[in-house]
Amino acid sequence: MKKLQYIPFILAIVCILLTTQCTNFDKLNEDPTQSPDMDPNLQLPTIQLWQSNQTDNLHRFFIYPGGFMNQWTQDWAVVEYGGKGQKSDAYFSLYWDMYYPAIIKNVVDLVERTNGIAEYTNINAMARILKVQNFLRLTDLYGDIPYFEAGKAYYTGVFKPAYDTQESIYDDFFSELKAASAELSADYPKATADLYYNGDIALWKKFANSLRLRIAMRLVKVNPEKAKSEVQSAVNDGVFTSNSDICYVQHENVKEAVMASAGNGFANILLKDNKSSTFRLTSELIGTMENLGDPRILYYGSSYLEDNVRTDITPQLYAYYGSYKELTTPAQIFNYDMVIGYKQAITINVDGQEVDVPWLLQLMQPSKVITNYGSPYIHLSYAEVEFLQAEAIARNYISGNAAEHFKNGLEAAVNQWSLFGVKVPADAATNYSAKNPLQSGKELEQIGTQLWILDFLDPVETWSNWRRMGQPDIKFYNNYPTVNQSDGQTPRRIPYPVSEQKNNPDEWRKAVDRLGGVDDWLARMWWDTK
Repeated sequence: MKKLQYIPFILAIVCILLTTQCTNFDKLNEDPTQSPDMDPNLQLPTIQLWQSNQTDNLHRFFIYPGGFMNQWTQDWAVVEYGGKGQKSDAYFSLYWDMYYPAIIKNVVDLVERTNGIAEYTNINAMARILKVQNFLRLTDLYGDIPYFEAGKAYYTGVFKPAYDTQESIYDDFFSELKAASAELSADYPKATADLYYNGDIALWKKFANSLRLRIAMRLVKVNPEKAKSEVQSAVNDGVFTSNSDICYVQHENVKEAVMASAGNGFANILLKDNKSSTFRLTSELIGTMENLGDPRILYYGSSYLEDNVRTDITPQLYAYYGSYKELTTPAQIFNYDMVIGYKQAITINVDGQEVDVPWLLQLMQPSKVITNYGSPYIHLSYAEVEFLQAEAIARNYISGNAAEHFKNGLEAAVNQWSLFGVKVPADAATNYSAKNPLQSGKELEQIGTQLWILDFLDPVETWSNWRRMGQPDIKFYNNYPTVNQSDGQTPRRIPYPVSEQKNNPDEWRKAVDRLGGVDDWLARMWWDTK
C-alpha cells in the first residue's frame, strides 16, 4: 500500500523545502511577489514525511511525555528533564517551533491553495485531514493555541494570531474531518505522491473517521454526551476494519546525515551510533508485558553488546535471570543511581567466548526492529481503533461486543509487526488474546493498559490517553525532589514558549489567564478536567 519508490523523489523535494524553510516561506508571509505555485502533489508528501523524520525535534517527544509515561528511561535528557520533572524552555519551545513554521505553515498553505480547484479536490480534502492531525498534537501538548488564524499570514496579513480555546478547536476538528471525508471522491484526480495510502479514497475516508473516533474519545471527562454522539457518527461513517487500513509512512533505510533524511526519525533517535543506544525500556513496561504473556517483548527490546553488529545477548541473560523484567530498571531514574536492584557485571558465553557484560548492557535497549532506519512509523493503527471501540461500548456510547473488539485489538497489535519485517508466528496473536480476555468491571483498566503498551513509540498519544482515562496507574516517583519542578506530580501540559511573551503578548496573556493566570504545566487543559 505504501509506495517506497516515492521516497527518493520526496526526499529531494523535502531537501529543497527544508533548506528554504526560513527564507522562501517566510518571504511568502512578507512579500506577495513571491510565487506560491508549488505543485500540491509534492507538498502533500512533504507534510506527511516531516512528522516522523525530524530526529532532533522528535527527541523532544521522548524527553517530556516519554519521561512522564514510564515507558523509556536511561537516556540523559529523558531522565534529567522528564523523569526528574525539570523545566526547560528550550525543550518546551521546540514542539512549537517544529510545527508552526514548517508543518502548520505548509498544511494551511496547501488547504488554501487547493480550495475550490476541481483538479485538487482530493488533495484539498487530504490536506484538511492532515491539518487536523497535526493541530491535534499541538493542542494536546499546550491547550489553547493559535488555530483559526495560524499559518495564514500570507493570505490575511495576521502576524499575531489569536489563541483559540481548545473547545472551539475540537469543535472544528469534528466539522473538518466530516466535511473532508465527504469531499473525497473518485470523480476527481488522484493524489500522485501520497505516502499514506497512495491516493486511495476509501482508505482516506476510513482514516478521517478513525481520527474522529480518537478525538471524540478525548472528551470522555469533559463532555461525555458529545463524545458519545461523535463516536457514533465516526463509527457509522466507517472506521478501520483491518491492519490493511493502518495509517503509516514507510521510511527508507538511511541514517540521518542531514535534516531532510527520509530515514525514520524515531529510529535515528533510539540508535545513537549504529551500535548502541542511550535508551532503555522500563521495568513498568516490560514487567506488565511479561505478566500478560505478551509476545511482542522482543519486538520492543533486547539486550545487546556494544559492537558493530549489536550482538543479541538476550537469550543468555534470560537464561541467567529467568525474567525479562530483571533486564530493566524502573522509570525516571538513572541506572547508576540504583541502590535496590542494581546488578553487577556477569560473565556469559557468546559464540564460544567468555564475555563480561556490565549492568548497563544487560538492560533492554530498543530492538533492532525499531532501530532500523527503514522501519515504518505508524500514525494511527487498526488496533487502537478496536480498543477505542471496546472502550466506547464499555461506556455505553455505542452498541456491540466490547470483548470481541478488545480481542481484535490484541491480535491486531501483535500482527501489525509484520509491517516491520517481523515474521510473527501464526498462533502468537490468538494465543495472546486467549490469555487476556476482557473482564467485566476491569474494562477501562485493561483497555488503558493496552493503549499504553501499543503506543510506546508515540509518547504524546500515550500521555493524552493517560490524562483522559487515568489508566494505567502511572506514578511520578519524584526520585530527585531537590531539583523537581512539578511538585512531585506528573505534568498535565507543556508550557508555552517564553518567546511568545514577546512575539504575541496580548494573545499569550489571554490564554494564560484562561489557565488561571500562570502558565503552569500542572494546569489542566479543557478536556483534561478532574
